[in-house]
Amino acid sequence: MGTEFAEITLKTDHIVPEQKLWRGVLFNALDETMIGASDRKSSIYKIDSHNWIVNKGDDFEKVCYWGGYDPDNVTEKYTAAVKRGEIKFNERQVAWGKYYKQYLIYKKSKDTESKKYHRNRLEWLRKEVKQATTALISMIIVSAIA
Repeated sequence: MGTEFAEITLKTDHIVPEQKLWRGVLFNALDETMIGASDRKSSIYKIDSHNWIVNKGDDFEKVCYWGGYDPDNVTEKYTAAVKRGEIKFNERQVAWGKYYKQYLIYKKSKDTESKKYHRNRLEWLRKEVKQATTALISMIIVSAIA
């Protein structure tokens, strides 16, 4: 995210505790996008944090404002970091993201036919995860994943 972002965050003399709290939430999400591990839990954290930032939902905007940041500026700097290759994704991380998204749909399914369909889809996606490599994806991902 660059030195200017880090410089701003380190100057906390004039910041009230609540603002520090919301900055912590934002920094935690930014930190999670840097995860290099490809296990299920780490990949889901990484993808969720990435999507939270690039989708710029109401909760993201509130956290930014409450932390004293402009959400558009944060997203712009994050996107630039992705384009520079500072934030990377591999095939397995993206595959876990797709699997998790399908799992959430499966959990909400009510009728038997729907559950069966989504369970079969989960089994297929699980195979995709196992076959996915940990090689970095060369394309730049600046939109939501999965």
